[in-house]
Amino acid sequence: MARDLKYTRNIGIMAHIDAGKTTTTERILFYTGVNYRLGEVHDGAATMDWMVQEQERGITISSAATTTFWRYRDNQYKVNIIDTPGHVDFTVEVERSLRVLDGAIALFCAVGGVEPQSETVWRQADKYKVPRISFINKMDRAGADFFGVVTKIKERLGMNAVPVQIPIGTEENFRGVIDLITGKAYVWEEQSLGMVFNEIPIPEDMV
Repeated sequence: MARDLKYTRNIGIMAHIDAGKTTTTERILFYTGVNYRLGEVHDGAATMDWMVQEQERGITISSAATTTFWRYRDNQYKVNIIDTPGHVDFTVEVERSLRVLDGAIALFCAVGGVEPQSETVWRQADKYKVPRISFINKMDRAGADFFGVVTKIKERLGMNAVPVQIPIGTEENFRGVIDLITGKAYVWEEQSLGMVFNEIPIPEDMV
């Protein structure tokens, strides 16, 4: 008997090289309980970088897929995550992956913003009409500028980017987010590697 795919989603992660796609995927696997340790790209321990060349170079060469589960409103969703390459030389791998996606997460570095390959993969997603959300990564890096990246997304990709969460702090002071839909603020405990977070009043200077 065919399986019910109602609660199955194929989600791709796409971005310019070094935006943090593989690291983000590793965090998802860690937070959902698939992995019990954080795999790091820089030490060759990332689950998604399975090829020797990827481990040696610290870049994704071929698309890799993994599966995790997420419970929402009493429904258990099976999420197949496809981590795609960011290097321009492997653009064809992104193209192949987009054909099977239900949606995609477009990652942008909070410092670099919209890069040339960001524009390329965005056009590819347009071609296959893949719904997508954007995730601005590396808010703890020097020079991080959340709203600057949002502006670049609007200007360079022609998208009406609407933030649904905004960061609390930047660079070394980055410590949480405000959810603009629920109107709630959250900060996480650093020693828990993000596993534990607490609701706090929205900071007065951000009201």
